Amino acid sequence: MVRHANRAAIAFASLAAAAVAPLWLPPYFVYLLTELVIWALVAISLDLLIGYSGLPSFGHAVFFGVPAYAFGIAATRSESFAIALASALLAIVAVSVLVGYLATRTGGVGYIVVTLLCSFAFFIGAFAWTALTGGENGLYVPAEMSMASLSAHARYLVVLGIGSLAGGFVWWLTKSPYGLVLLGIKANERRMQAMGYRTQKYKFQITVLAGAIAGIAGVLYALVVRTLSADLVGPELSTEAVIWVLLGGAQTLIGPVLGAALFISLKQILNNIPAYPILLGLLFVAVVVWAPSGLVKLRFPRSRLPRLRATRIDERTQD
Repeated sequence: MVRHANRAAIAFASLAAAAVAPLWLPPYFVYLLTELVIWALVAISLDLLIGYSGLPSFGHAVFFGVPAYAFGIAATRSESFAIALASALLAIVAVSVLVGYLATRTGGVGYIVVTLLCSFAFFIGAFAWTALTGGENGLYVPAEMSMASLSAHARYLVVLGIGSLAGGFVWWLTKSPYGLVLLGIKANERRMQAMGYRTQKYKFQITVLAGAIAGIAGVLYALVVRTLSADLVGPELSTEAVIWVLLGGAQTLIGPVLGAALFISLKQILNNIPAYPILLGLLFVAVVVWAPSGLVKLRFPRSRLPRLRATRIDERTQD
């Protein structure tokens, strides 16, 4: 009980620090932090699939980009914010249910293939359907239909509040009996089926839920960044999201958040170097080799400490 209270206190203190810290930062850095919170929400939603359910989604950008496009299209063709928001919510439900249904009809590699193909299909469609999506020129959300009227810190607080609520819900879900069922399916699906659990139903539900959380992040992106392109539904972003989760550490929630922050920050820093994709690739290879469980779980193995102490005692005895 005390342990949970300490964790809650640490979480609230961290959230308060995150809300107050941008007051002393320039607006541009506050804008970057706002984007990082959005990407962190995407990483957490993908961790629900990869880390807690054993469902490797390589099309997670579809859940993110389609609602963003739906909001942007409705915002450019209508003067009603309510209509644009309703369109985005309908898109969240539709794309999550569609991709979830198709992906969970298969298992293992089939889930990867279906989600990846969905990402390619929506990416090509976003490029080809120029009249609706703007094609390679992209789509621009009007200022009056976005958060442009708010200050940089106000936008950050709105995004941080929504992200914190979503993150708190995901954390509660992973600690609940439902989360334990997901871990059981990941560990041994056949055994869970033998115990009477309808594993396909659970996999469909968690795919829809993860897609909905990523879709909320997509709507926030449209409201804050306002510039939408086909890359938001493409396989490149989907692959990067997988790297965020594996880089930070799957099944930890905080790991994917740190992984996203590290990857995106390094991408911004190394962007002027022509060979920066190679450097990022070498970094990821190094993490896989030396920290296969992610950077969060990278620590000095405690099992070696008794051996080191025993060796020192033997040396002193011999002296």
